[in-house]
Parts: sequence; C-alpha cells; structure tokens
Amino acid sequence: MYTKPMILPLDLEGKIYSLQDEKGNTIGTGTREVCEVLMYIITKPLARTNVSGSATSGVVRRPNVRAAIAI
Repeated sequence: MYTKPMILPLDLEGKIYSLQDEKGNTIGTGTREVCEVLMYIITKPLARTNVSGSATSGVVRRPNVRAAIAI
C-alpha cells in the first residue's frame, strides 16, 4: 500500500495519530511524538558493534533508544 511507514492523524484536532507499516497495518497509536519515536525505532538500520570476544562476535545490538522517550 505504502512504500514506507506513515504517520496518519486519527482525529480532526490532530491529537491522536496512527503509525502504519508498508502494508497498511497499524503498528501503534498515540501522540505525534510517540509515533515519530516508533517510526525511528522501526526504520533505523541495525548498528553493528566491533566486539573483540569470539563468543559475542557477530551479535547485532541496537543503541539505547529509551533516552529519546520523555518519561
């Protein structure tokens, strides 16, 4: 349906939004800021870390995104 995830308003005032994936499935709802953080999380490529240990080499880790969410 879409080529990338989209944030769409759910009410006329623009207070509630919906984040939809490429197929039109709703991933989450909330304020615009919440949907932007969710979009950032799902569209950001995985970060590879350079780890010297053989047991953990090749493990893909995501950065701490929790700092982007105001609590």
